[in-house]
Amino acid sequence: MKIIAWLFVILPLAWGVSQTVQKSLPLFGVKPAGNSVPAK
Repeated sequence: MKIIAWLFVILPLAWGVSQTVQKSLPLFGVKPAGNSVPAK
């Protein structure tokens, strides 16, 4: 039962941290991953 309770805490926290990191990458001059099509 404790594992289920921890999942309710850890999963949204991990999602929020990942979103914050992805949105802050341009501040450091790093292009976010996932855009594999080269610009012309």
